[in-house]
Amino acid sequence: MKEQNENKIIQRKILKDPLMWKFRFYGFFKNLRFFEPYLIVMLYVYLSEFNTEFILFKIGLIFLVQEVFTYVFEIPSGILADRFGKKNELLFCFVFYIISFVLFFIGLGRNINYFFVIFIAAAFYGLGESFRSGTHKAMILTWMDRNEFQDFKTFVYGRTRSWSLIGSTINGIVSIFMVLFIAASQWVFIITIIPYLLDFILIATYPPYMNEHIKIESNFLKEMGKGFKEVLVAFKNKRLIRGVFSSSSYDAVFKSIKDYIQPVIILYIGVIIINLGLDSSGLLEEDLITIILGSMYSIFYIFSSVASRTAYKVKEVVRGTKRAMDLLFYLFAGILVLNSIFIWVKIPAIVIFLFLFIYIFENIRRPLAVDYLAEVIKKEQRATMLSVEAQFKSILVFIFAPLFGLIADFSIPGLFIGIAALMVLVNIFLLSGDTSKIKNEEKENNP
Repeated sequence: MKEQNENKIIQRKILKDPLMWKFRFYGFFKNLRFFEPYLIVMLYVYLSEFNTEFILFKIGLIFLVQEVFTYVFEIPSGILADRFGKKNELLFCFVFYIISFVLFFIGLGRNINYFFVIFIAAAFYGLGESFRSGTHKAMILTWMDRNEFQDFKTFVYGRTRSWSLIGSTINGIVSIFMVLFIAASQWVFIITIIPYLLDFILIATYPPYMNEHIKIESNFLKEMGKGFKEVLVAFKNKRLIRGVFSSSSYDAVFKSIKDYIQPVIILYIGVIIINLGLDSSGLLEEDLITIILGSMYSIFYIFSSVASRTAYKVKEVVRGTKRAMDLLFYLFAGILVLNSIFIWVKIPAIVIFLFLFIYIFENIRRPLAVDYLAEVIKKEQRATMLSVEAQFKSILVFIFAPLFGLIADFSIPGLFIGIAALMVLVNIFLLSGDTSKIKNEEKENNP
């Protein structure tokens, strides 16, 4: 009881800290991506106008370009952050994002050189992702170390992530009106620049110690080489290997399929109109798709926000961070199987309901994964190793995105069943394991 009271006092102290509010608003503004609920739809509709085949596969290729650039620059960006300053790197990432939004606007507004411009836009978005991933989390961990909040990692990250998801909820609602009432839907990319400029200004106000970096004693290339050697040494840690692969593989599957609800809605919009007793027309279908997707993402993210805030309670109930991560792996696979059944029998309402749980599980699991990885990564390597984790995710996504798109062009239910089976097998034979057992193994190997 005494320990619980002390924890509550520290939690209240954390929530009142001015920097904690900045962390919350950072995530809030970052997730105001007004194009997100409709990106696949915009690409799908554009490609459909040209009667092209394998549309989802081609959309997957666009995301592949994004992930290739994220992958190539992931570890170098982490090393740069650790060596030259995390705050500096985070400011650069928002510059890349804004360039990307401008190029998406240009590409979706013209018929000529569409793929050329969109591919460049995806490349800059990938650069932004590589410079951002892991960096802000490492900065939060620095703040926690400075204030001796190390035992509250899941609580802190769960709360900051919940504000990101509140931003996503508002994003879904506002984007409905934008797409319905703006003459050209691609203008949502230009409007998205506004919250990203606000985030740039917010990051610039972070205190100087958040820009911590390692003193450089040699030239740049030697520092990069040293950083890569440190990564290789770190991967001798069994707990780190399992944690990185468990986190990155789960997130890669989620990222690769999370928006497949968009083509599902497009495919079954006729069924939805009949169920609602409405008269079918092209204009009605477009407006209904806009309203359904915007509302749906808002609901997904508000529930995800609540889930993220309570992630630390899941850890307590399951009695172990890694054990909770393994459980969510299997629950995700089970949801995919159920979803494939209801897509096949054409019941969109249940499909949407099940997709909600996919988002909830991801936003419970991510704070747990950050907590677990923070325990096994050395403080001075946090940005680098969290970038490594993000890079493994990028490798998997740029394999999964076009492959899943190609399979989905033939059968989305078949895709989901295949993914579920693969997830279960991989987690059972490669990624699952009791943390305490792994700790004991390491003690025996390193007496």
